[in-house]
Amino acid sequence: MKRTLSLVLILCAFLCACTGKTEFSESFLCGEAEAYAVCEECLLTASAGSVKCFDCAGEQTLDCELEVKPARIAKNGLSAVAYAYGGMSIVFPDGGVIETDNGIRDVQLSIGGYLAVCTEQPGYMGSVTVYSPERERMYKWYCASQRLVSAAVSPDGKYLAALTDEGIRLFSLDSEKEQASFSAQGLRAITWLGDRVCGIGENAAYVCTDKGKSRGMLKFDGKTIGKFGVLDKKLIIEVREHASGGAGEVYILDDDLKVKDRISVGGEVWSLDCRNGKTAVLTQNGVSVYDGAKLLSCRKAQGAEEALLTDSGEIIAVGGGRAWVTEK
Repeated sequence: MKRTLSLVLILCAFLCACTGKTEFSESFLCGEAEAYAVCEECLLTASAGSVKCFDCAGEQTLDCELEVKPARIAKNGLSAVAYAYGGMSIVFPDGGVIETDNGIRDVQLSIGGYLAVCTEQPGYMGSVTVYSPERERMYKWYCASQRLVSAAVSPDGKYLAALTDEGIRLFSLDSEKEQASFSAQGLRAITWLGDRVCGIGENAAYVCTDKGKSRGMLKFDGKTIGKFGVLDKKLIIEVREHASGGAGEVYILDDDLKVKDRISVGGEVWSLDCRNGKTAVLTQNGVSVYDGAKLLSCRKAQGAEEALLTDSGEIIAVGGGRAWVTEK
């Protein structure tokens, strides 16, 4: 009996240590949305027809129209922008807008503030327009022979990597001539790990240099790659049981795609956010914050659909039209 009681007490202590506080310190109404991001210390939301921004006290600082089409957000570091798939407007948190010439397929934002905007292009398979951090149009590439999927500018603002259905094509932003290419089919997303380009598929990831030379590949046979983020030169990637969901693990990979560590999150990953060396993972058990694979905190987040980190270390959890905010 004493032994059973001791085990129960130990288990209770363990659960308390893992869950920490059970409530967020503040909450406010933000409205239901299709996409969320933190830019500086504000919450940016996007839904069909509307882009809104709120400070951490819940005060609305932006209410801007957006096309009534599927809403998305591109984010990186302190910055984020909202747009609609098939629309022709890119909205910034300060209310600024970039208007495109054709329907938008994809937008990627670099850590340096460069935008790579993929759009439809009459007579071509698509085009990529690069905008400077000052929101000036500075480069355009027309994709003639392959289906354009996505594109991203390097952290130093010197190179453009364009993802097509045949692989990765690389350009220097001071020349229209293609610099290199890397062949790989079935990739769905692209990102930069420092000065290397990473292409992500359904169950495999590849990395190459800005000269198109392979530097690593990792396959997860029988698994599906889900959400991912970048911390400096590390790829933080979710690997789950199947495409529709299931229990997941989070892998920490270096820029050679070698496994440095992994996180067993104990459930299905609902959201993953990386910022300032930390990773926030939301599951049905709550939101956990990690430094590498080390658990820093874990908090219940009933009703949350996504959990985001701010630069000051706060967590913003959103879901059901409400946002919850907690201190670090």
